[in-house]
Amino acid sequence: MKNGFGRLCAAVAAMALWGSTVGTAEAASAATLRADARTTAGARIATGVETRGSADGAAATAWDTTALADGWTTVSSGGVSTNVLVLNGPAVVGGRMSASETWDAGRVRVVRDDVVVPSGLTLSIAAGAVVKFTEGAKIVVEDGGALVADGALFADFADDSVGGDTNMDGDATEPTTSWEDWTEGLAEGALFRVRLLDGNVEAFPARAYTEGRPLGALPEPSRSGARFDGWRTAPDGGGEAVSDTTVAGAETAALHAQWTAFSLALAPASTNLTAAAQGVTLAVSANEAWTAASADGWITLRTRHGSGDGTIGFSVLANDSTSPRTGTVRVTLAEGGLARDFTVVQGGMEAVAAPVVTPGDGTTFRASAQRVAIRCATSGAAIRYTLDGSDPTESSALYAGGGFNVFDTTTVKARAFKDGMLPSAVVSVRFVRLQTLAEALDVPLWTVATDGDADWAVDTEASAAGTGSSARSGDIGDDGETRLRTSVEGSGTFSFRWKASCEDDPDDTWTWDYLVFEADGTPLAWLDGQTGWREVSVKLGAGTHALIWTFRKDFMDGDDVGEDCGWVDGVAWTPTVVAGDASIPVSWFENQGLVAMGGTAEAAAAADPDGDGHTTADEYVAGTDPNDPDSVLRASIEIVDGRPVVTWTPDLLGERKYRVLGKKTLDPAEEWTDVTDEADIDAAGWRFFKAKVEMR
Repeated sequence: MKNGFGRLCAAVAAMALWGSTVGTAEAASAATLRADARTTAGARIATGVETRGSADGAAATAWDTTALADGWTTVSSGGVSTNVLVLNGPAVVGGRMSASETWDAGRVRVVRDDVVVPSGLTLSIAAGAVVKFTEGAKIVVEDGGALVADGALFADFADDSVGGDTNMDGDATEPTTSWEDWTEGLAEGALFRVRLLDGNVEAFPARAYTEGRPLGALPEPSRSGARFDGWRTAPDGGGEAVSDTTVAGAETAALHAQWTAFSLALAPASTNLTAAAQGVTLAVSANEAWTAASADGWITLRTRHGSGDGTIGFSVLANDSTSPRTGTVRVTLAEGGLARDFTVVQGGMEAVAAPVVTPGDGTTFRASAQRVAIRCATSGAAIRYTLDGSDPTESSALYAGGGFNVFDTTTVKARAFKDGMLPSAVVSVRFVRLQTLAEALDVPLWTVATDGDADWAVDTEASAAGTGSSARSGDIGDDGETRLRTSVEGSGTFSFRWKASCEDDPDDTWTWDYLVFEADGTPLAWLDGQTGWREVSVKLGAGTHALIWTFRKDFMDGDDVGEDCGWVDGVAWTPTVVAGDASIPVSWFENQGLVAMGGTAEAAAAADPDGDGHTTADEYVAGTDPNDPDSVLRASIEIVDGRPVVTWTPDLLGERKYRVLGKKTLDPAEEWTDVTDEADIDAAGWRFFKAKVEMR
């Protein structure tokens, strides 16, 4: 049928003139907007091809709304504009039919202008089809025409409960009750209204039928806990049941939803079980098919579904925990979602008593070992333990009694096991070996003592040598002192690092708070103020040397500054042998395998193991191999730019001092003269040269 879109009306009276007043000459000549269809509901609906231009159509042009998205938009002509609602999704209809039509349920239809069904034509509206009417619009059936409604849903254009928000105003509008006003020309009683009720509430919008037409398929509501049993002509099971072949009429003006309540019960509702594995059975009473399920992994169902009355069998695993546990078997009807829960409570197993480790957690020791013992109150239990931080298993070390030793900071973990019982809890006990002052100074085998008004202590928060600890002076008061003592034997180089946090004497008179280092009663280094780590190195001669660090405070009250203490770390001792002007580390003789020759490093320094005429001490100074007679200090001479240049091997760069000596002749009576700094060797007459090496 023609819906009025895409055609121009010759008579202005048939148009809705937008933006002007209809029926005046001024309006006819004024610039305006128009569309070849109208609605008196205030909503200007546009779809398909519309016209735009002056009121008389003289300057009208076509514009295609099918290219636009559904929704409100603004169209303009000249200085005039208006909002229109573009509807391409719903079928917008209106006008006089030229052929019979069928409106199916696949699309919402909006009656914008009267739809006229002429004589001899039929408009068929299928069951479930949604037809929405703008204000004043209706379906007009002329004599000889026919309207066949097989369960159509009629509604107002603004009714969002049927067909959605067609007018896109965002408002949920209550259903319209004057739906009979949307038809005209029908014989009395030719159109029936059927209401679908659930109790006294309309479950679905009313449907329109013509006389003698079957109801067809009706909607099926759902309700939790009940099954829908169809529609009847009276409530509470009264009247007649209707089907899709029932003919609409006065007796079907109101249809009532019928329900059968679901029934489901379990017996018993719960059970309490021991910790052992076992089977359980429960009874089900139901008037529908049902399924059983459990989300608990320790419950295994043997029966998972049934119909009507029946039983459910399931088994439970042994509870290997000391704590009771609760599980659920849920039975659910296949229809309606009604469910009942069967509760399973299972007790826990008895566990072995937790072992007791002695001494207790956090025990500290400074000795080389700490004795540990373990016991368990459960008779016959086997105690297993670990020392690597892992939890004990039945394959871990077995504690046989009598105790055992730990030699460093260690975490002892113990657990007891016995057949027929759960393992005990894991007991963890940590033993902490405290560092000695010697270890904090990085000389763990030395003898280190402390005395004075307070003892020095290990500080694990401060370290200069990267070992994680140092020695910190004791906490003393005014006019007090705290000392740290050790000793070394023989000649060598003694070094350490230290820092202070105390008063800073601006005059360095060492009468304020300060840290001092003494060797054999002689102060060799002082430190005060707020300092970082500083290194001290001193050379000591033969004999036994008493080494003391002392932190002293003056007698002044209230002179505490900083942490009011000192630290020492990174102690090192390098023994040496003095031979001539060379101080040779004992370790050098040991690395050359020479100490055993004479029994001492001093004897090795005077020996000549390779027989090349040079003592071991001389070879150390020269940088040659004392065990290789071919390894000697060699000098060579070459003429460079006309003057002699002396070089030598080995050349120890900055570790040694080298001098060049020269003679004019080889006369033994002539002495060798130092020519190292001689500017003009040729002018001085030197002809013979040698290189001499000395210690720096």
